[in-house]
Parts: sequence; structure tokens; C-alpha cells
Amino acid sequence: MVEFIVTEGTLLALLFFGIAFAVALLQQGLGNKLNDALGKTSLETGAVLAATAGAVTPFCSCSTVPVLSGMLRSRVRFGVCFTFLISSPVINEGVLLVLLREYSVAIATVFLFVAGALSVGFGILVDRMGMARFVRLAGTGGDIEDAVRVTSTGGPSVVPWGVRVRFALMAAWSELRTSAPYLAIGIAVGALIFGYVPQDAIAQLQHQFPGVLLILVMAIVGLPFYVNATMVIPIAVALLSKGVAIGPVAAFLVSAAGTSIPEMILLAKLFRAPLVVSHVVAIVVSATVIGIALEWAARFI
Repeated sequence: MVEFIVTEGTLLALLFFGIAFAVALLQQGLGNKLNDALGKTSLETGAVLAATAGAVTPFCSCSTVPVLSGMLRSRVRFGVCFTFLISSPVINEGVLLVLLREYSVAIATVFLFVAGALSVGFGILVDRMGMARFVRLAGTGGDIEDAVRVTSTGGPSVVPWGVRVRFALMAAWSELRTSAPYLAIGIAVGALIFGYVPQDAIAQLQHQFPGVLLILVMAIVGLPFYVNATMVIPIAVALLSKGVAIGPVAAFLVSAAGTSIPEMILLAKLFRAPLVVSHVVAIVVSATVIGIALEWAARFI
């Protein structure tokens, strides 16, 4: 358990800092242009673009938080932000590689289509429901509920590269420092789960719950786990080798990658309780639907 805390804590802190640094650096050069571009698209188009961006970014659930924070502070429309939050870990590269390795390109394609459609759908849904009112992010310079974009004003200004880097480093350090207590608590809880919930116990669930119910149970069981991109493949192979079907395995891994106790603690900085709950529900539903779709595809494709 101590090894988990040290290894995963260090890895997550470095990843968190690196992503926060990259976001701060990119926002200085591309922030207004990106926001202007998003502001010229519909919610639906923006959600599709966000899902595409999420699909190609190998972020775990926790490391999406600094990106999400940067998007919200730049006043990108909330539905677009939520789509990215869902899609980045749910359209999971590890699950995709397992499907390509153990099954076929056709089944992997089913996974990509279903995961992408769910991410876009939930982003549009929470936006239409007005869930942006539950964002607690400070310093956005306006009502986040009505945020669509920040319009560029004035001519372009040339900022020396060194100044940009120093600013990005300071911004990343500030983000990490304020998030460190939340990360520490989350990693500690995750270590307890990792150390005392063996894979055998998860595999044995298939003998207690029949059919589709097992997929839903595995999606719920995966919620508190912290699973990063490097952990997905060995866990999947281990569960499949124990005879667990692809549907429950995919549901567990999508849920575990899509949310975790560390991420919930971090999101509590940005979201009020109703929005945190909405995020959890979106992940459980996505994981369950993906599991059912893959179970069907494995039988008939």
C-alpha cells in the first residue's frame, strides 16, 4: 500500500503539474483563438470537437481536472467542457488496445462509436438542463452559466517565450499546490481500496449477479478505484483470464478510468454536489451501456 501511495502519488502529481503547465502555456498562445472558434460553433458541434479531443488525450480521470479548470476559466461553453471531462477517460485507449488485441477491429469500432456518442450526448444534456449553475469556479470574470466564449480584443501582442514559460510554471505550481491536499486524501483512499480489494473478489461477482445486472454492478464497483492508462491493460487481461466476460470487464474499466475518489475530491473544488452526482451518474450509465454494447458485439460480430 505504501508503494502504491509513493508510486501513484508521485506519478499523479507530476502528470497533474505537466498537464497544468501545458494548458497554461497553450492558453497564452491559443486561448482566445480557440474560444473564438468554439464560440462560432453550435453546442452540438462543440461537443463533437470536445469528444474528439478527449479521445486522443490519454488522460486519467484526475488529470483531466486541470484541463477542465482551464476550459472553464476561459469561459468555454459548459456542455463542451463536460463532454471533454467525460470523453477523455471514457474513450479509453487501454480498453481500445485490449479490444484490438483480444477481439477485433469491428468490436473496437463499436466501442469508439458508443463511447463517443455517450460523451457527446451527456455534454449536450447537462448543458440543456442548465447544470452550469452548479459550477463553483471562482475568477471566471462572469456568469459561467451563460459562458460560450471569450472574444479576442485588440491586436495581437508578442510575449517573449521565456515569459510565457515562467508564467505557465507559476500557474501550474499554484494549481498543484492548491490541489495537493485533495490529491493526497484521494490517493490515500485509493491505496486502501487497491490494497484490500483483490481482483479475485471482483472476478467472483460474476457468480452472484446474472447477465446485464453484472455489467451494472461492475460499473458501480469501478467507481471508487483509481485506474490510470498504464493499469488498464494488465487489469483487463487478468480479469479476462479469470473468465470474466468482456462486457463486465469493459464496464469496470471504463467506470474506474472515468471517475475515482481522487477525482471526486478534486472536482469538489469546481462543482457543487448536484453536478458531481450528475458526473457520477453519467459515468455509470456510460460504462453500463458500453459494457452491454460490447457484450452484444462479442456474440454477434
